[in-house]
Amino acid sequence: MKRILPSFRSTIAFEAAARHSNFTRAAEELGLTQSAVSRQIAQLESFLGVRLFERIRKNVVLTEVGASYANNIRISLDRAEAATLDLLTAASGGGVLHITSLATFAALWLAPRLVSFVRSHPDIAFQLSTYQHKTFGLGDNSPDIVIHYGEPSWPEGIVNLLMGEEIVPVCSREYMEANNLRAPNDLRRAMLIQQTTRPDAWEDWLAAADAPLVNALHGPRFEQYSMIIEGALSGLGVGAVPYFLIENQLADGTLVAPFDIRVKSRMSYYLVYPEAKRNLESVHAFRRWIMREAQVTNAGLRPMPA
Repeated sequence: MKRILPSFRSTIAFEAAARHSNFTRAAEELGLTQSAVSRQIAQLESFLGVRLFERIRKNVVLTEVGASYANNIRISLDRAEAATLDLLTAASGGGVLHITSLATFAALWLAPRLVSFVRSHPDIAFQLSTYQHKTFGLGDNSPDIVIHYGEPSWPEGIVNLLMGEEIVPVCSREYMEANNLRAPNDLRRAMLIQQTTRPDAWEDWLAAADAPLVNALHGPRFEQYSMIIEGALSGLGVGAVPYFLIENQLADGTLVAPFDIRVKSRMSYYLVYPEAKRNLESVHAFRRWIMREAQVTNAGLRPMPA
């Protein structure tokens, strides 16, 4: 079947121009002249029979149909580039292991430890990305490894428990002293920084700390724990954060825990990989490595600094 496709050059020129909203900057990126980019886009518009840009004085603005087309083209080009990089990497002697994780876990726990994986498995190249949704399908284009927080179930996935977590309130020392945080009920004077997808974190901690005077849901909400940690460091308020994510800040004193109370979260972190990829050696190698790292974290949590 003959494919109905425009020229690759005109597609590349269009994607660059759409991204920059400027033909000149697109030309500079591609090593072409501005007139060459303009010709390529004119050819593409002629092929499609629609206007992709509105020319307003010296600026170009995507039409509605142009914006939709640009988004779809960009996705396709990204996939083509990823496939090419995978092939080049595999051709050089190794495979590419695709790992996706919740953003804060990836940044604060996983990424700092990956150097030991690289040292023990130098032949396995990997790509680490992040995701926001709790679950997604594990079909043909799925990642090889997913780091999941929640319940131990995932359609079409093999699930391994990595670690639980303990929540602890933390803030800057200056904020603790300014608000005279001596007992859990003193938090009624504080700003409680909330995690958008964990509305039960403060509720569970306050219940365990027997602090009925505190409104568990009052305070600004952030999408990621890394944002809550930065807010606490800056003196915005008190964040309820997994202990293993802020061990270093507690150890060096940039954050303090006003109360020596840690509460186990309702859910845990899991390693998930598709049933169809259970025999991949790179998946098994990563699984063995991360399970050992999680075991060290579970066994070696430091006591909370006074």
